[in-house]
Amino acid sequence: MRSEGYGMAKLTMEDVFKALAKPLPDFDIKPGKTALLLIDMQKLVSSKALVQEASDAGLPEGETKEALREYDRRVKKVVKNAQRILQACRKKGYDIIHIKLGAQTSDPRHTAKINRKADFIVPMDAEKGKFFEEVTPTKGELVFPKTNGGAFTGTNLDFVLRNMDIQSIIVTGFLTDQCVLATTIHAGDIGYDVLLVEDACTGTTRENHNAVIRIARDVFLKVKSTEELLRIL
Repeated sequence: MRSEGYGMAKLTMEDVFKALAKPLPDFDIKPGKTALLLIDMQKLVSSKALVQEASDAGLPEGETKEALREYDRRVKKVVKNAQRILQACRKKGYDIIHIKLGAQTSDPRHTAKINRKADFIVPMDAEKGKFFEEVTPTKGELVFPKTNGGAFTGTNLDFVLRNMDIQSIIVTGFLTDQCVLATTIHAGDIGYDVLLVEDACTGTTRENHNAVIRIARDVFLKVKSTEELLRIL
């Protein structure tokens, strides 16, 4: 006899996993134990930078701008929401950590192999490597340079967080399907409670962003909106 609640429909694999799922519990968000991570909040992800790269590659500027119109709206919304979260965390006394993608020199050997293979080398002092003005670090806020995807790989971020007795992190930034994903998976694996703010990050496409949120939610991180987080803070 079929169990009540599934009716007469054939039991699917999704039904099985849903019935057996044990979602991650909520965790405390509080100053001294929680840090805000802003990942690659830099102009290199702006539509302006992408239009310039596309033009250099021979694509028509006007058509490129039109193709990136929706993406541009998403990026600007993320920056605005991250700014609100950053201001709230500063006011409440949370530790703030900025992650910055950038090569120490123009020598390809000095950057991560994965970026080197893709010919993606952004000098630390490049204009497009600068932070968005709305989320620029202030005095006393940590900045961790990296040449790869995940914020914990190739940096001493984990060492510093543990010395600070940080147990959980709030994650915002770019891009959901790249550096944000790599960072959050790594953080969860090494024991941090992770809260991803779904409208304070975005991906190369809306579909990719939504896919990451869908597969990650309650599996290795918790997901909240900016408004939900601000109420918690």
